[in-house]
Amino acid sequence: MGLLGKIFGKTKAATQLPKGFAEVKIKSIKPLTAESVQIAFQTDTLPEDFRTFVPGQYITVLVNIQGKDERRSYSICSSTDEGLAIGVKRVENGKVSTYLTQELGLDDVIAISKPEGNFKLNNTDGTYVFIAAGSGITPVLSMAKTLECSTGKSVLIYGNRTHDQIMFKAELDVLIRTEKHYYLSKETTDFSEKGRLDTETLRLFFKENLPLLRADGFYLCGPEPMIKGAIDALKFYGVSEDKIHFELFTEPVLLIKETPKSEQAFEGVALVEIILDGMPSNLEVNTAKETVLEAALNFGLDAPYSCKGGVCSTCRAKVLEGSVRMKNNLTLTDKEIEEGYILTCQSHPTSQILKVSYDD
Repeated sequence: MGLLGKIFGKTKAATQLPKGFAEVKIKSIKPLTAESVQIAFQTDTLPEDFRTFVPGQYITVLVNIQGKDERRSYSICSSTDEGLAIGVKRVENGKVSTYLTQELGLDDVIAISKPEGNFKLNNTDGTYVFIAAGSGITPVLSMAKTLECSTGKSVLIYGNRTHDQIMFKAELDVLIRTEKHYYLSKETTDFSEKGRLDTETLRLFFKENLPLLRADGFYLCGPEPMIKGAIDALKFYGVSEDKIHFELFTEPVLLIKETPKSEQAFEGVALVEIILDGMPSNLEVNTAKETVLEAALNFGLDAPYSCKGGVCSTCRAKVLEGSVRMKNNLTLTDKEIEEGYILTCQSHPTSQILKVSYDD
């Protein structure tokens, strides 16, 4: 019996999958480091929208561990002309990462979502700078490999503690359209620089490589302090904000962007209508205690979500009436916000009446 059979019972797996998920069999598991693996999926039987992605996007994995459903997002590491694969690094006390790196087996069946996310390389022409640390190389690798088949080129600045923690080293080394710069904070090698990727290190790097500041885009992925340091270094040299793209794997602390609270914001119990799969549901939301997503899930709706921390955009919905305050937003663009889109996991109603649609 596959994993979803263990979750739901063999005859119920197909009918009880959450919206936007599909069963998929594990094709291969390739060790990368002592703590990380590459997992490839057999996607031949999946619908096209589960197999098509833009470099940099992620999928959400659903597994059941000790009787509880767990969802986690993992970036796609394959190029657009390869089969769907993700990179997973085990984190301390990480339920899902430990399961995927140590217990998952060939031909096991799990559930995955369609590829999604706004951290993506839409254009393969021009020059791009990638700054990554640790497992942040995963979406960057997808971008770099896709550029191999285009007229574009890239420069990679990649930081780790030691050389044996470098994920995808063999695949990176064969990329001919990507110039590689490795930084190691805990040791010295003949192929790397000594140091960690902080503001000072990156300011020095760009001082010695000034033409790179004219690149068409800068893509940052890794721990939050590294991302903030990279943003500060780029802004120091006047790189425009619209050229800087980043993705976090954890809930933000340093980069929180809270939306301002309306001076006349309603506080109390809001009447909220949620439209999901064409069906409206009416519920009450305590504006001080519940987000729109929490209220939807508590009501029993199969609302989409993954991280619940404002890091991904899985829970995106559109406000049709009323207003909300987002505690944090690191994924929606200014244009999306202007059009009324919100992250429901971060949104508290600020109007007595609120109408939200997951279908728009």
